[in-house]
Amino acid sequence: MAVVIVRRLAPRVGLVDDPAAGTYKTHTEATPYGGGVAIWIGVMLPLAAMFCWVSTSGAGVYHDGLSWVDPMAPFLLFPLESWSPTIAQVSQVVAAVAAASVLFLLGLADDCRALPAGPRFGVQLAVAALLVGVVPGFQLELIDGQQIINAAISVGWIVALANAFNFLDNMNGLAAGLGAITIGTCGTIAILAQHVPAAVLCLVVLGACCGFLLFNFPRASIFMGDAGGLFLGFLGGALSILLANRLAAAEQTNMLPYELIPLILFAVPMYDLVTVVSLRLYRGLAPWAGDTNHISHRLVAAGLTRVRAVLAIYVLCMWVGFGCIAALRADPTAVWTTLSAVPATILLFGLMDLALARRATSP
Repeated sequence: MAVVIVRRLAPRVGLVDDPAAGTYKTHTEATPYGGGVAIWIGVMLPLAAMFCWVSTSGAGVYHDGLSWVDPMAPFLLFPLESWSPTIAQVSQVVAAVAAASVLFLLGLADDCRALPAGPRFGVQLAVAALLVGVVPGFQLELIDGQQIINAAISVGWIVALANAFNFLDNMNGLAAGLGAITIGTCGTIAILAQHVPAAVLCLVVLGACCGFLLFNFPRASIFMGDAGGLFLGFLGGALSILLANRLAAAEQTNMLPYELIPLILFAVPMYDLVTVVSLRLYRGLAPWAGDTNHISHRLVAAGLTRVRAVLAIYVLCMWVGFGCIAALRADPTAVWTTLSAVPATILLFGLMDLALARRATSP
């Protein structure tokens, strides 16, 4: 419903993607932006309804089976201690959504009126740094005793993923589909890691993306725009760090391979970001300059249709997700072996993609 409403309103406020706006545009007709608005609404309304239910249900929500408990106690919603979401966990999810919403507004402003790259990037860095520096749980602990380096890596990761998903919005269904696959898989990891609020958020995002895809793939009557790409990418980056820390803190998974699994899950979006930026620099272009050298474009140049190219990337991303879940459930002694399937697949795909990239950049 949100997509239908936004699709009708977008042309009235000038929120339209004109194919004449850049040579890298591949569509032929002016198409409404605003899919990101619909996705944001699809995430915020269910979350708002859930919080209203929690706040108005009163003591009945906080019953531990024997007596009424303090709402600030660890047993926030139900009495199963290891699964019961705490105030801290709910606060982490609220902070991530709030920060991602700031980037949503930034992207929406950019969709309405193109903003300079410098201020856009500066806002992204500031919001990510605020989340990492203020809210516990969003700073990776990869290097012992090096908090500044860990914080810088965390901020860089979140900003990189936000831009990776924004870059992926170059073909019908691509960014929203990968958002559904990666963040949906994050939901599975959140369930296994017993972080219920994160799992709920991932499920809501999955539903919002799938609802948008009905209008965006295979034919698109509305585009997602920067608002949706930055929102999904920022949420993906924040959730991956949150779950990495959750896995690292769990006694049964206190090993580096497990901590890296939520990050490895986003290998496909990061692969596209790294290769596209590298190709742009190689050609003497700015990293943020639009072009048609994404992996989706290279697959089309190799002979696939646009729909099949997107489906092929879906399959690659799902394979990565399957490998991450399998590694998470593997015996600690075998986790590296199981997880090695992911880089091996990316490497094989990269070798084939390299030939396509050379063909695309050849005069």
